[in-house]
Amino acid sequence: MHDDHFLVLEVAASWADGEDYNEWLPWNQTGVPEVKPGNFVYPLTQFLLFELFERTGPSRPDQQALILRLLHALYSCSTIILGYLMARSLRPADERGALTVAWILAAGGLWPLLSVHQLVEMVCIPPLMLGLLSLVGKEDLQLRQMLIAGLGIGLATGLRYQCGLIGLGLVPVLLMQRQAKALIVIGSAALLTFSITQLPDSWAWGEPFAQLRGYIAYNSTHADQYPHGPWYQYLLTLSGLLIPPISLMLLWGSLAGIRTMPKLWWRVLIPVLVFFIFHSLFTNKQERFILPIVPALIVIGTLGWNQWKHGSSWWQRHARLEQYGWAFFWGLSAILVVGTMAYPGKHSRVAAMEFLFDQGASQFALVEVDSGAMPPQFYSGSWKKYHIDNRREKQDDPVETVRRWCDAPPEFILFQGDQHLGEAVSAYKSAMPGLRYVTTIKPSRIDRWLHELNPVNSVERIMIYSTQGALPCP
Repeated sequence: MHDDHFLVLEVAASWADGEDYNEWLPWNQTGVPEVKPGNFVYPLTQFLLFELFERTGPSRPDQQALILRLLHALYSCSTIILGYLMARSLRPADERGALTVAWILAAGGLWPLLSVHQLVEMVCIPPLMLGLLSLVGKEDLQLRQMLIAGLGIGLATGLRYQCGLIGLGLVPVLLMQRQAKALIVIGSAALLTFSITQLPDSWAWGEPFAQLRGYIAYNSTHADQYPHGPWYQYLLTLSGLLIPPISLMLLWGSLAGIRTMPKLWWRVLIPVLVFFIFHSLFTNKQERFILPIVPALIVIGTLGWNQWKHGSSWWQRHARLEQYGWAFFWGLSAILVVGTMAYPGKHSRVAAMEFLFDQGASQFALVEVDSGAMPPQFYSGSWKKYHIDNRREKQDDPVETVRRWCDAPPEFILFQGDQHLGEAVSAYKSAMPGLRYVTTIKPSRIDRWLHELNPVNSVERIMIYSTQGALPCP
């Protein structure tokens, strides 16, 4: 995914190196500073980690990224614990259901792969689950539970603005359950916590909530520029993410348990529905947007399904069908866990940048042939602006193109493409016979497989040529 790397890792790493690669901070912008859509909170936490790396090591970007992955994996384990505890609180007698919840969160479907990435939609989940767990401890909430619930929801919203929908969905539930005091305390704690997380806005922009206002303004005017689909888009997303038929059983169970579950059930279900309905109606329907509510949905879906099937004479007679469904789910989940554990995502792009790092190169050029994918510059160890020749749109004379680069001559030229890669290389070599071939980096088999499944996942080879003595520069 684009946002987990370029809007988190590269932002934070460049700040730690004294740079601002996408000119997010106002003092690095030219002209009148403009608030860019986004949220400072999560990138700042990663910035602190990179600051620690600067002082203690490691110094290699690939090793730093590995440590970040491991830390996110460790952090995500809290979701397993919180999901288990929430299930026990909602249905103390269903210990088997709680264990099922924990195993799904630990090894079910694509969830383990998502958990180790720098996705803010995943990072906001533990505080959100902590807040929901505090809500389902007792019908009459104690002060401590109210404060923890407000802290969790406020912190989750500080990380991911849309989590505020969970708090809004909680309002009618607590009012109907005559928990006005709880509503006031939880709301106050959540607002205070959220406000504290937004203090970096005042430091950067001189006013509070500047990034939130910029985020809302951007999405209200640019939503149509992003992926969109029918209202049931996220039903399909959830169905695939958790692998059918189990995913369908969990979705049904989350609603089927309404008539038999206690009042505490509504404190999870209604906020989750508000979040789900809002995103289903909103134009921008990127799949990752729905991720924050998935663990809570797994909890109520598993418990609701267990309760419903015991009251269904049909499922009592066809219990073996459910067993087959779970066998398929766990078998495919095991394959996904093993297959993705060592999967080098976007291998050719990362490996090309690691090559530049190993060569100590500070300047390179990228010739885009069949793909316009951004290179993950963090792995190169340099934040200097790289040169681009976009031959997908216009094929200029290579000599004229390279002459425009002479103020900062590239040490290497990276040809990025697939089917028409050879044509671009031949054009450059004809114009500059001194170009020296160094290596070709091929995509991984899984990258090619994902491309075949969905062509949106572009795949490319990267051929690297040295420019030493070949550039037409004075």
